[in-house]
Amino acid sequence: MKQKSLNILILLFLFSCSNNTKRNIETVESYYYPQGYNNRTAAEWEPALGTLIVWPLSIPYKLAIELANDNHLFTMVENEDARKEAEKWFNEWGINQENVTFVYAKQGVDAWWTRDWGPSAIFTRKKEYKLADGKYIYSTPGTDLACNDSLRFLFLDENNKLELTQIDDDATIPLAKQLGFDIMDLPFNNTGGNVLTDGLGTAFSTCVIFAENKYHGIDSKNFLHLNDSLLGFERYNIISNFEKMGIQHIDCLLKLIDEETILVAEPPNDHELYDIYNNIVTNELSVLKSPYNKPYKIVRIKTDRYKDERLAAYTNSLILNKVVYVPLFDIPQDSIALQTWEDAMPGYQIKGFTFALDDEPVVTDELRAHYKSYGWNSGDALHCRTRAIWNPEMLFITVNKIKAEVDSNQNNKVFATIIDYSKQGLVENKTELFWKISGATEWNIIPLLPTNTDNLFSAEIPNHNSGTAIEYYISAVSNSGERETRPITAPIAAYNFLIK
Repeated sequence: MKQKSLNILILLFLFSCSNNTKRNIETVESYYYPQGYNNRTAAEWEPALGTLIVWPLSIPYKLAIELANDNHLFTMVENEDARKEAEKWFNEWGINQENVTFVYAKQGVDAWWTRDWGPSAIFTRKKEYKLADGKYIYSTPGTDLACNDSLRFLFLDENNKLELTQIDDDATIPLAKQLGFDIMDLPFNNTGGNVLTDGLGTAFSTCVIFAENKYHGIDSKNFLHLNDSLLGFERYNIISNFEKMGIQHIDCLLKLIDEETILVAEPPNDHELYDIYNNIVTNELSVLKSPYNKPYKIVRIKTDRYKDERLAAYTNSLILNKVVYVPLFDIPQDSIALQTWEDAMPGYQIKGFTFALDDEPVVTDELRAHYKSYGWNSGDALHCRTRAIWNPEMLFITVNKIKAEVDSNQNNKVFATIIDYSKQGLVENKTELFWKISGATEWNIIPLLPTNTDNLFSAEIPNHNSGTAIEYYISAVSNSGERETRPITAPIAAYNFLIK
């Protein structure tokens, strides 16, 4: 990207930061996350009830089986005939019908992409749960590398006029009604594949999101203000476009896998996009700070060509509870990508899915016409066609981890924000910190005690001699029956630090 465009992006990023109030600046510099008076948008890895998909399927049938077996499958159908057809196939595949909820709604031309039109989860400061419904009245447009107002729309009618996707935009209404959730109507475009969040007030999108909203009549300043006030995005990181021409959805470039780690695709070094991806990592992502005012840990996942110059979209994966569902492209690089996911997310189950249409028991004419022979695309894969339904009574936890290396005379204090959205309270004496010296088999347990700040808890790990490596994790239980740990897969995964 030319330096002029890069400078514009930097200015936009600085604007988003300067748009924060003093309250927000203090949040970044503090040692805890306070939801305070903000709304909070859930991160992908937070506790979910299950996954929203559509019938007829636009995902591999084996993925539908796994999603239903692992959690709950919310399946959107147009009518009773579609439900009966889905039930027939689900029974044939051995899916337990108790793990399936059918949702009736009209389906437009973009129904497959539940990620883009589907709602995100909002928790208000009063701990109320709402489905945030952004505008989706025209199909996701494409653009080039330049961060300008040039958009190219996918669906045009016979008169070359823009075909609206109002049906898909309206689908959240029956979804919310049938599941018993309230809706927060958003006045701006919030295209799901191009919005990633850490659950702590930070969002990531490529700059096409400004162009989409400007087309809708929302300028960048108003867009940032609305995201702050409605979604709680105090810090909005606008990243460069990365495709020479495409929809530029950030979930095909990178993936937030926790509050302080970003997984970023790495093309082969002879690919035309190699330098573009590396420039984004070096000049944009590497200078950002997490909500805990620390540099992000950046992990590269190597990708490769799967059809001409198209890149396998391994970041376009779904994190749901303790499982990662990864699209595979039937190339040798698949196994390396799965290993990268396993190394990056210890304790998670990593499940890969190919999508050759000839291997599918049921394929619609529309799916065949759109994808020809292979169902995953470089800008449209597994993440794009799934959407979590988050747990409205979740137990939310985030931890400000101790630095990787500490002095032997330093107080090793751990701070954790714990919010019980069930409103039933935490189980007494079950809010705990577990720690041990690396290599030991038994965990020591000390209570996490409430501080003078709402939802903030702390505990101090005893001092040890220089050279000692410590592992730790925290656990909490609510009276509603929710139990959560951080890291999520503890004790398989644990935080650690070294005493110098």
